[in-house]
Amino acid sequence: MVRNLSAIRQTVRQILKDEFVSGTDYEFAEDELDIHIDQALIEVSGVCPYEVRETVESDGTIEIDLSDIEDLIGDKVEKVEYPTGENPPDYIHDFSIFGNTLTLNTGSAPTSGEDIYLYCHKVHTLTESASTLDSTLEDVLIKGAVAYTARSWLGGEMRKQILPNTVKWYHDWASEHYAIYQKGLDSITPAKGWKYY
Repeated sequence: MVRNLSAIRQTVRQILKDEFVSGTDYEFAEDELDIHIDQALIEVSGVCPYEVRETVESDGTIEIDLSDIEDLIGDKVEKVEYPTGENPPDYIHDFSIFGNTLTLNTGSAPTSGEDIYLYCHKVHTLTESASTLDSTLEDVLIKGAVAYTARSWLGGEMRKQILPNTVKWYHDWASEHYAIYQKGLDSITPAKGWKYY
């Protein structure tokens, strides 16, 4: 069962035993949890990115501007298909990326106006209405969000209501959950490389 952002946030709260502290306010504010969820989401995506095919239109040069493609991560583009619609697909193997420019290291440029398929690595999506995470990645994301939230709770200005004799216990608990998260990250099977035919 794929969970949305609210469900992930609620699961993180349950693990942290985050309860109402006054009226309807939780100990951890929603935006505070979201910072840690986003941090874990980026790290999980770095190990196992969301793979998506983006279509760009050639401007008749060997350079493709990647700046309009949001949330690219890591290697950004795994492969380039041009011309499109061939069976089997026709891939351009020789390309390079510098900043937001992909350069096709080919003898001739694609025809202006023609589509080019870019097979991209992106940060996974996690919103109130959509998620690209599978249940394994969700589990690791939750572990990461719990670990980062717990560690941030101890860092900086200590929470006013924490008792001095519980600091060591909470520090150990946070460290344990961070280790669990790192194990979870290590257990993710990275995306398989593309096969060229």
